[in-house]
Amino acid sequence: GVWAVDVSVSGQMIATGSDDNTVKVWRRDGTLITTLIGHQGPINGVSFSPDGNTLVSVDTDGQMLIWNMQDLTLEGLLEYGCGWVKSYLNTNTNISSSVSSDVCDRTSQSFLIPADHVP
Repeated sequence: GVWAVDVSVSGQMIATGSDDNTVKVWRRDGTLITTLIGHQGPINGVSFSPDGNTLVSVDTDGQMLIWNMQDLTLEGLLEYGCGWVKSYLNTNTNISSSVSSDVCDRTSQSFLIPADHVP
């Protein structure tokens, strides 16, 4: 069943989090826009940003995912994620300088993590 619900400030989108580990985004009229997959546990929290451009979801395992609502394609989500990771690496003083801030290969849109940084 549905464990979490939030409505965007504009009232045009509704997000639901469920015990099937998915987040669903709906139009106000009840039409499904997309199903967001990435959690390993049931979703117990969803929240739109005030501008409606971002959705945060949290599951019972404590994993938090940030979704770009402006571009829900896989390429758009990867681009958004790469930008966020680059910004984090560039501004976090606790990150070793040996970690490259260029973690995304633009030709494949995959994450490149140095072997010595993989747990």
